[in-house]
Amino acid sequence: MTNLIRANGDTFRLGIVGDLHSHFDTFDVHQFNALAYDLLFFTGDLGGGTRESSLMMARMLANLRGSVLVMPGNNDTVDIQQLAAELTHRQGLGRIMAITQQSTESADIALCGYSLHRIVVSDRRVTLLAARPHSMGGPDLTFPDYMAKTYSIHSLEDSEARIRRLVDEADEEIIFLAHNGPLGLGDGPQDIWGCDFKPDGGDWGDPDLATAVAYAKSVNKRVLAVIAGHMHLRTKQGLERPWKVLDDGIVYVNAARVPRIFNGSDDVYRHHIQLHIGVDSLSVEERLLPQDA
Repeated sequence: MTNLIRANGDTFRLGIVGDLHSHFDTFDVHQFNALAYDLLFFTGDLGGGTRESSLMMARMLANLRGSVLVMPGNNDTVDIQQLAAELTHRQGLGRIMAITQQSTESADIALCGYSLHRIVVSDRRVTLLAARPHSMGGPDLTFPDYMAKTYSIHSLEDSEARIRRLVDEADEEIIFLAHNGPLGLGDGPQDIWGCDFKPDGGDWGDPDLATAVAYAKSVNKRVLAVIAGHMHLRTKQGLERPWKVLDDGIVYVNAARVPRIFNGSDDVYRHHIQLHIGVDSLSVEERLLPQDA
């Protein structure tokens, strides 16, 4: 791996922005540029379900400064080369192809998925491992034709094998990045990745991601966190999912507060999550930024 993102000081500051669904604008660009995170990670579903809205959001994200990773969501199955081009505002087929093939070449903003990205805090090295993009959750590989053409993934078994190989290449400490979270954290509609749109509920996490986390632990790699979105924090039944779960020493984060821009009693608020990695620590907190602050 050659992609190194270094902390400015003794703490690495990672900003996590959940599913956008077109709720991102020039005010957000201004706020995040002022916050100057070491890295911003977007969990996907940029637009509102149309090609045009996804590309419009990609153009907006291209105005961010600093290092940015974008995980394509299930709403982002537009032509991946065009999406990459809109994100980078750069010309040239060679650069576009480098992004779509998950190059570890250093870049200010890039799509991720089946890719590795190393962060450095003093002498501590942590690998961000980007898992399967475009996931809709559940027991099946979604968009199979698209996944085969774009990523050479023909089944969930293929995806699991690809992620396991990445685990083998990763540093001893790993943070998984994904669009949807892993299987195994509850099957109730209010659970962090539980199904709220089927009468009988069910666990809607990704089985290949769950297997990858278990595999990493089995080869004595320390999984610090799993960061994803997709399953909206407000369920269809009006319940509120937890945005954070601690299980077996791993912090699981669901950043998908939708809409992420909303009216409060005294202001308009904009949601994201902040994760700090210190020399020997990790902490995570929700942030609601008032628009008029």
